[in-house]
Amino acid sequence: MKVFVYGTLMGGLQREEALSNSPFLGFGYINGTLYNLGNYPGLKDGNDKVFGELYEISLPTLDYLDQIEGYFTEQPENSLYIRKSTTIYSDSTAETCIAETYFYNLPVVESNRIVTGDYRAFLDLPRLSESTI
Repeated sequence: MKVFVYGTLMGGLQREEALSNSPFLGFGYINGTLYNLGNYPGLKDGNDKVFGELYEISLPTLDYLDQIEGYFTEQPENSLYIRKSTTIYSDSTAETCIAETYFYNLPVVESNRIVTGDYRAFLDLPRLSESTI
């Protein structure tokens, strides 16, 4: 199973260890809108490009990510984030794939929108590579 991450789970950031045993597949983007929530970002439905990383993960890793993101499969309405299947676009090719990603489930303040859709750029960090998915 594939997962797309766009925040603190990306390589070099606070929670990267959660994916340390998962093969990195490359960089890409999804359609959405990214918001600064303080110590981490939140993704909402939208039409911006939101940039991130794609990984191949196991079911135990998915369960761990669900815990980190506060996603309750039996009660999604009570979850901090909701996991959804989403189309992922390659940064530099016309290729796409489907992966799971986490959408923020609480209200956001529009003024906290990360206009670039790039959490690394928001933190003033360079991209790790220009690999594709």
